[in-house]
Amino acid sequence: MKIGSFDLAERPFLIAEIGNNHEGNPELALKLVDAAVDAGADAVKVQLINPLRLVNRSEQQRIAQLSRFRLEREVFLEMARRVRGRGGLFMASAFDCDTLQEWVGDLDAIKIASGDLDFDPMLKLAANSGKPVVLSTGMSTLPEIERAIGVFSTALPAGVAAEDCLAVLHCVSLYPTPLTQANLSGISELRARLGVTIGYSDHTLGVTAATIALGLGARVIEKHFTLDKAYSEFRDHALSAEPEEFSVLAQTVRCYSDILGRGFTGGELADAATRAVARRSIVAVRDIPMGATITAVDLDYVRPAIGFPPSAAEHVIGRQARKRLAIHEVIREEDLA
Repeated sequence: MKIGSFDLAERPFLIAEIGNNHEGNPELALKLVDAAVDAGADAVKVQLINPLRLVNRSEQQRIAQLSRFRLEREVFLEMARRVRGRGGLFMASAFDCDTLQEWVGDLDAIKIASGDLDFDPMLKLAANSGKPVVLSTGMSTLPEIERAIGVFSTALPAGVAAEDCLAVLHCVSLYPTPLTQANLSGISELRARLGVTIGYSDHTLGVTAATIALGLGARVIEKHFTLDKAYSEFRDHALSAEPEEFSVLAQTVRCYSDILGRGFTGGELADAATRAVARRSIVAVRDIPMGATITAVDLDYVRPAIGFPPSAAEHVIGRQARKRLAIHEVIREEDLA
């Protein structure tokens, strides 16, 4: 799967979720974009919310907060210009179909929030958009996730498969998520069952869970991003990564393939030069006269490895010394009859 020019088969993809951490402040929003790219984000993600299309009118306090946090379209477009100008991508979650339809041409990829996993009109619209789609799965059972992928797949254009354009993120919708409830084994289960790219949307504190998720095969990592965890009382700041912390995660993502390596096939041992220092040679444990038959008690095994290895002792024992061997002299083939 590709998101923009990023091939997820080559290395994992890191999303900085700004969400509403800008709190409706255009200047802060632009600072967040710059800091996220500086910290190593491949993409910056925002939330496009029309409060009255997301929340019931009776939820006045929630509507008031969401309305306070809204940004003008031009601010979002400037955010997109900035991140693209630095080689990154611009993503968004839209929380109603009209907003998604309005914005789809301006996005490099679409994110569907966990709460909308069963919002079939959104799934179908995203599938038919021609854009890469990232779907979070918080609060969802495996049958619900499989059903959502089925709905998405049936709405794809002819000739397009879900595996080509859909990434499904394991997620736990607790804010923050305790490490003991991150349930990262779900990543392995999703990889085995779904046949699409699997990632992780991280709501834990710190980057430990996200790092472990990489080791479990996550190819997309989404992490909330802030300039300051204590910026305000808004909940998302506290569970977000600050620039320094995010940059540690970004470095791990960048180096992941190198860290993983190629296993025991297809490459030389990186520590081959250490063998001579750390392994042992067969030596004489005492003076051995010329012509003497060498026995086990004549031998010792010490570093460095510049002669026979200890595993070759049976090749040495029972043979005659061609010359006098001094204590700790390395025994070589030419020394034996």
